[in-house]
Amino acid sequence: MLTRIIGAWWRLRAQPATREDRNIRYLMAQTALIGVVNGGIVTFLPIFLARLGASPVTVSLLTALPALVTIILALPAGAIACRWRDMVQVSARCFWALRFCYLAVGAAGFLSPQVAPWLIVAIWGLSAIPSTLGNTVFYDILAESVSPRRRPMVNGMRWALLGLLNAVSVAGFGQLLELFPTPYNYLLVFILSFIAGMLSTGFYARLEIPLHEPQLQPPSTPWRQRLAELVEPLTAGGGFVAYSGITFMLRVAIYLASGLWSIFYVRNLQASDAWIGWRATIESLALTAGYYFWGRVADRTGHTRMLIIVSMVLGGVCVATSLVTRDVRWLLLCLAPLSGFFASGIDVSLFEGLIAVMPPDLRPRYVAMNTALANTVAFLAPIAGATLAERTGIPAVIAAGGAFFFATAALAALWKVKPRVRGSVARAVS
Repeated sequence: MLTRIIGAWWRLRAQPATREDRNIRYLMAQTALIGVVNGGIVTFLPIFLARLGASPVTVSLLTALPALVTIILALPAGAIACRWRDMVQVSARCFWALRFCYLAVGAAGFLSPQVAPWLIVAIWGLSAIPSTLGNTVFYDILAESVSPRRRPMVNGMRWALLGLLNAVSVAGFGQLLELFPTPYNYLLVFILSFIAGMLSTGFYARLEIPLHEPQLQPPSTPWRQRLAELVEPLTAGGGFVAYSGITFMLRVAIYLASGLWSIFYVRNLQASDAWIGWRATIESLALTAGYYFWGRVADRTGHTRMLIIVSMVLGGVCVATSLVTRDVRWLLLCLAPLSGFFASGIDVSLFEGLIAVMPPDLRPRYVAMNTALANTVAFLAPIAGATLAERTGIPAVIAAGGAFFFATAALAALWKVKPRVRGSVARAVS
């Protein structure tokens, strides 16, 4: 894998002669810098909240509140983005605004412990507004920036750079946090994340694509018809309903303890920032290797069988993690490669599974419904997990997440996905 990445990188180092070559360079630079952002504020913001004394519910809202904002904005954002003529520059303005939220989060950390956690969560939730608007057109921009022939190689390079830079950044930031007292150390990490994010957006804004001709507004339709079209993916039958049931269980497994991991590391295991950084680095490196592996075997394994395998392994990792105590926390360093390697299989499996169950001519409608369902779970599950943790403890919630992974594997084994044709409009997989 590393040899191919290096070879592709050297080929891209040649002086860019075409618009596509320039776009590839800008995308590589943008993605690499996003890896630094992920290794900085995205990784350590929950840890910062835990060290400020935030409750499990407060930390869980760090995941839940942006999901709620995304649920509210997802469909309107699509309609708004359709009216953008220069998609790159308008979406870049959204990303500029998003980066300034990093500085606001760092400044909020200097307020009183009673105010700071809630204000940080509010700022992070509001940051989902520009993020949702900007990300709405990213797939269109990527499709216009790189030809279909070169896109697989470019995307593979992007994912590899993202994982590698994330791994290196997490380790570096973890060591940096040990050098200064709180909250100054976290403010420094957030400032560096802000700088990396601004540079990333600068490269993104240089992408060259044709101007988009805004779509004409269709005549208004009755609200009953619009509602029926909105929920059609769930009422038309076929594989999407089965897919939604399986992924519901999977997303509960993923998000149930998502707001509790930082508290588990800091309070249950009493881990240092450096230790947390090294664990995340190991996991990120395994994630990078996993994307390469699962992407190559997806066609031979099939997305359903792949989902069964990764769900079983991740369920076992969650149960094993719930049994780890402070005295044997080194076991999490052994489990990190498993969680990273097999978690990447989830992304590959879900992408292939969703493509399989969507009628080609109705994909935007099905994608919108899938996004709404995913973010509904992302909003409710962390709050439910935090509430449960206050009664049973965090390890019990982590173990419950493992149980949902096992349930996902069982449903995937029962609900075999096979092609079927429904009329002349829908081709779904059930």
